Amino acid sequence: MRTLRFYQVDVFTDRPFAGNPLAVFPEAEGLSAAQMQAIASEMNLSETTFVTPPTEGGDARVRIFTPALELPFAGHPSVGTAAELVRLRLVDVYEPVTRVVLELDVGPTVVDVAVRGGVPVAATVHQRAPVFHAPAPRGSAAAVLGLDLEDLHPEFDPVPVDTGLCYTIIPLASQRALARVSIDLELAADFERAHAEPYPCAFTGRREPWVEARGLFPLAGITEDPATGSAAGPLAAYMAREGILPPGEERVVLQGQQIGRPSSLIVSVGGTRERIEDVRVGGAVQPVLRGELQLPD
Repeated sequence: MRTLRFYQVDVFTDRPFAGNPLAVFPEAEGLSAAQMQAIASEMNLSETTFVTPPTEGGDARVRIFTPALELPFAGHPSVGTAAELVRLRLVDVYEPVTRVVLELDVGPTVVDVAVRGGVPVAATVHQRAPVFHAPAPRGSAAAVLGLDLEDLHPEFDPVPVDTGLCYTIIPLASQRALARVSIDLELAADFERAHAEPYPCAFTGRREPWVEARGLFPLAGITEDPATGSAAGPLAAYMAREGILPPGEERVVLQGQQIGRPSSLIVSVGGTRERIEDVRVGGAVQPVLRGELQLPD
């Protein structure tokens, strides 16, 4: 029987028992994909990561699994895993920032880890320049969220945006509408095939730095995600294109309040409104526990 060390961190929060929990297995060499999937299902978190030696010049090869499937990229696993590699001294550590390159299925992914007194305290993942797709029909977007057409924001259309993974950004008219979102499972698969997973959000307007979002992904085995970094990146790009997030400024995306896991995701973009580059999503990382898993032969 093989014993595997693992570490659990809460991502996008500066205190334990908030944010999005992540399990990191730093010694996963030799595990099969089936074994990784079984372990992720056992951990039953939004994501679990498995670290193996790099093969393409990065600092580590990382595979990401939900309880139901493997992902080519995800935000909070990238942030949390990079911070944990620094904490375990599996990479060379520098202050105030240690740059970590993760080899993910989408390619090399850069994460900047903020280090204070030799300890990682936060991290920011750099996502790809956005690709904007044709808007999704407003009626379909409202229906998949279990809402009425009037619940959508009257000024902003639902648009699929890809910065590593693709999500349909669906701005709603109010925080009250956001609280009533409930994914219609009969419509979800068709909507995702035609567009992309829905990521509903609400914001106060073009001038005030307040945004809230929800990540409900039942088809991926995640009833509700406390924080979704891979979707906050497309949301940042969407806001930048709409003039809500000027390049070089930051916004805080709130998520997870409805399930008692409040999360704060700090988003920003580089470039210009017409040519958005270097989408960034970051936040604090809090170690919570460590343990051992007994893997049957």
